[in-house]
Amino acid sequence: MQHTAGIYARALRVIGQDIAELLPENLSIELRGDEFVANGLCTKSRKEAIESAASRAGLKKFIDKIADAIIRPPNREPDLEFVPFDRTYSASDIDRLDSQATIAREGYGGMPDIYSLGERLRTIGKVIDGQNGRIVRLFKDLHQVVFEYQDGNGKTQKEEFNNTELYQLQQRYAAERTGASSIKPGP
Repeated sequence: MQHTAGIYARALRVIGQDIAELLPENLSIELRGDEFVANGLCTKSRKEAIESAASRAGLKKFIDKIADAIIRPPNREPDLEFVPFDRTYSASDIDRLDSQATIAREGYGGMPDIYSLGERLRTIGKVIDGQNGRIVRLFKDLHQVVFEYQDGNGKTQKEEFNNTELYQLQQRYAAERTGASSIKPGP
């Protein structure tokens, strides 16, 4: 993948937005050649709901299932069996998904949701881009993000952020973007 300014922030945000609907328990992303390979675990019921909603034949069944769940709440614990998922993203996939998201966002305005998977991954991408780096691999679970990348000098770097540290980093980037860091509080 040709390295251009902001490539990893953009690509990881788009991948995060695409995978977010699965509500992954954990997620791994690697750059293999020119493609991003994402895999992880999500709940079986969530994956089945997404897959059935994606097919036209399953759409009515999906809507009926949702309506039934609203009218009659389940009388048992939800199924928490975890199943793997795998997705591969080429540069053209990233461009297509980014264009679709841009169209869907038009007129929305405001700051993005920093708690979303896409924005969390975007922050990691900014770290890599800021070092003129190239991603090697990333792992995210419910508590932390660990990632490896090669910096601009070709040296392998490994960083780890817990959720609090990642939130603080996101706040710093947001302040830089809005210029809030230059505003001093009043007396």
